[in-house]
Amino acid sequence: MEAGATKERLYVETYGCQMNTYDSGLVAKILSDRFSAVQNPEQADLILLNTCAIREKAHEKVYGRLGSFRDLKKRNPGLIIGVLGCMAQNLGDDLFAMGLPVDILAGPDNYRSLPSLVDEVRDSRRHRILTRLSLDETYGDIQPNVVQGCLAFVTIMRGCDNFCSFCVVPYTRGRERSRSSASIVDEIRRLVDEEGVKEVTLLGQNVNSYAHEGIDFTTLVEQILAKTNVIRIRFSSPHPHHFPERLLRLMAAEKRFASQVHLPLQSGSTRVLERMNRGYSRDQFLELVDQVRTIVPGVELTTDVIVGFSGETEEEFQDTLSAVEYSRFMMAYMFAYSEREQTLAKKKFPDDVSEETKGERLSRLITLQREVAGKSNLEEVGRVHEVLVEGFSRRSEADLAGRTDSGKVVVFPTDPSAVPGQLVNVRITATSSATLRGELIRNVG
Repeated sequence: MEAGATKERLYVETYGCQMNTYDSGLVAKILSDRFSAVQNPEQADLILLNTCAIREKAHEKVYGRLGSFRDLKKRNPGLIIGVLGCMAQNLGDDLFAMGLPVDILAGPDNYRSLPSLVDEVRDSRRHRILTRLSLDETYGDIQPNVVQGCLAFVTIMRGCDNFCSFCVVPYTRGRERSRSSASIVDEIRRLVDEEGVKEVTLLGQNVNSYAHEGIDFTTLVEQILAKTNVIRIRFSSPHPHHFPERLLRLMAAEKRFASQVHLPLQSGSTRVLERMNRGYSRDQFLELVDQVRTIVPGVELTTDVIVGFSGETEEEFQDTLSAVEYSRFMMAYMFAYSEREQTLAKKKFPDDVSEETKGERLSRLITLQREVAGKSNLEEVGRVHEVLVEGFSRRSEADLAGRTDSGKVVVFPTDPSAVPGQLVNVRITATSSATLRGELIRNVG
């Protein structure tokens, strides 16, 4: 871009996981020489929707949003609209065939090409698609600002090699590849020293299988602890069959390594887990739950659960309910099974559980999980937790909100001595199934 030239305007809208949020930051960084960000699509010269392909509802949201842009396109013929991410990779040319106002499709490994794709659309007045999967693209040399107050997310690896039968990720994000530890440490150091970040969450489809030039995930966390001043490290999402004891020992020993573990259960039935190609049985998962709780005092667990997968019987669903009750998850992402294109399940297993049954089972699971979380939170009353203040609560500026080391949300009255990014001691006085309420005791850092 020539010196003094006016930048065009970019609007990015993100759907799905935290990795997509991070990727939207990458996209904004890649385009930053030519585009400045705006907060309203009506102001934009380029609109990009960064999409998710995990569930059909995610698709439907994007279809609806694109439809709402038809009038914008009519009023501004020069406007370019792009669909990025997993949905673009998964559906490809089919998205163009739907007659939606789309000019560009770009998969997750093709964001460096966005400037040239924009130019090609403008020069040819024809749509462009680029969905090549890469074996080595990690964007490790690009450092986006994905900062939310005193919190930040950093992607450490991309892709997945697990090929769970229900999951589209290996087909939309490709095979596993990890960034260099030096690039990760450098990014976190910059976030802490220059952006005031206090807590970083390490992201990947399967973070605990991180591997780069002899450095595994546990060693990476050790390097981050040793070489940066970050107050807390969290991570998401791991896979239960890649969980070394050494990682848990580090979590137990290091105060800055938050005692929160995401363990995706998916199903509590061994037979369903086999059809899902998860690589562990019900008993192995529950043994891991016991191991984590034994090694890491005060640890809290979160999970993912799918109901209504192909062939799931009432007995198999009951196995899921009992596994959830046994594991005492602090929180769970719970979904009815949604068949996805390209997956093994789509090709091999019929989607034969009725939508009515899926909905009824999901409702029962949600009810149980709320009861489990509510009981756990009741045990917190009277305890004192070290809370990292994140800002005002969602409901009122009369309250501040933050999270405990183990990831539980705490709300307490606003106090001049407690500011975002600060560690404070809070005594828990009341609870709900999702939130703890407390009172400030004293500042600790």
